[in-house]
Amino acid sequence: MHQDVSATPAAPAQAGAALAPIDADERIAALDVIRGFALIGIFLMNVEWFTRPISELGRGIDPSLHGLDYAVSWGVYVFVQGKFWTLFSLLFGIGFAVMLGRAEHRGRAFVTPYLRRILGLMLFGIAHFILIWTGDILHNYAITALALLLVVTRNWKLWLGLLASFATMAVVLKSEAVVGAVILLVLVGVLMFFLHRGSVARYWKWGVTLYSLMFVLGLIGAGVTAVYPQIRSPETADQASKRQQRLAERAKERVEEIRIDSRGTYAEAVRYRGEKFAEDMPQAVGLSFMALPMFMIGFWFVRAGVVARLREHAALFRRLAAWTLPIGMAMTLLSVWLVPSFPGDGMGGRDPMRMTAVSLFQLGALLLCLGYFAGMVLLLGTRAGRWLAPLGYAGRMALTNYIGASLAGTLFFFGYGLGYWGQLSRPGQMAFVAVVFALQVAFSCLWLRHFRYGPLEWAWRALTYWQLPPMRRKARVAAADGTVHPA
Repeated sequence: MHQDVSATPAAPAQAGAALAPIDADERIAALDVIRGFALIGIFLMNVEWFTRPISELGRGIDPSLHGLDYAVSWGVYVFVQGKFWTLFSLLFGIGFAVMLGRAEHRGRAFVTPYLRRILGLMLFGIAHFILIWTGDILHNYAITALALLLVVTRNWKLWLGLLASFATMAVVLKSEAVVGAVILLVLVGVLMFFLHRGSVARYWKWGVTLYSLMFVLGLIGAGVTAVYPQIRSPETADQASKRQQRLAERAKERVEEIRIDSRGTYAEAVRYRGEKFAEDMPQAVGLSFMALPMFMIGFWFVRAGVVARLREHAALFRRLAAWTLPIGMAMTLLSVWLVPSFPGDGMGGRDPMRMTAVSLFQLGALLLCLGYFAGMVLLLGTRAGRWLAPLGYAGRMALTNYIGASLAGTLFFFGYGLGYWGQLSRPGQMAFVAVVFALQVAFSCLWLRHFRYGPLEWAWRALTYWQLPPMRRKARVAAADGTVHPA
């Protein structure tokens, strides 16, 4: 587990060699099943925000709920929220490393196709955000994927050009998003310098450290503030006034969001989401500080040879599950016990209890994500794991199904669709997810019997490799001896 990953994959001598789309026979079936499992978690998380203003995201469990509604929300918050977008990030890093490994093995160019892949992901994300729903995460991943590409390839010229460009824009525009991009690029430069000075194990070590750092500091800050409350400067009249103004603005935005989603026309919704996209960019860059470490951990799983030989590393996954699942769950439960809801201005604030709850929840999300991944790998190695095989069909069409779930959710709940906004209980929302996802699995199974890729996956591959990959499967015929051959 001490391979060198310092080689740059896109050597000029291989510029003419084209990297081709992966064939179905080359896929790692277990990862497709885990990707399908992650789709369920993402859908369970997202469904609440198809019928509740997404501006309230990050406020914990809705305190207005009671009985079974509250119990379901509690379950989703504890077992789902924050755990599955991190799992998707882990899988994204794995996919990046697999693609890089294939390019290196075949001596083919990597950087140019992957830049087109990032561009395609960004375009899908923008279209998803503006045309369907503001809860998109694809554009966040595109930003993070570029950061990972720089880290792995050590393209200092591209890095320096991006840093100079964004630093200039930060001075001229004074934009939070641009300043955040500059900070992210500085972090990328540090990783580019250090991650190639040792074994590949540095990827998971740096990944875990970077993800945990801000939340560990949050716990330390909460402890210091609790012990020495005098260090908290009292809120001035001006600060109190600005805070009240922000709360009033957010309340107004919430009312407008509810109006647009519950009663607005599609044209109004698209216009509203287009305006929100520009406002979302600082948050998109900020999320990269958490997504990039997960990408790096996923990258390590491949470069260390773990993914290629999952069954041989069962002991590793048993240890991982044994540590991460109980500790992560304990942190999460303690966080929810301390502060289940964050009313008003969300999860921020200088209150020690809130700081502690946020930090514990986010650290627990990292551990549970890794525990879920390890648990799924172990489960797939048992007889019971065979029952999970249908998830692999959905996982092979993850992009199509992810966006398809948003389309189904918005058309069912939003005013320009069936208009069930605010009318479905939390248990009803879970039933909605179960029905839609079951249909997606069935559709994916039928589709992949006739086609190699999902429709959006095919378009993404076409842009990535700058060629039209074959879509239909070759017909197969049975010979007289019972064997099956391509027609």
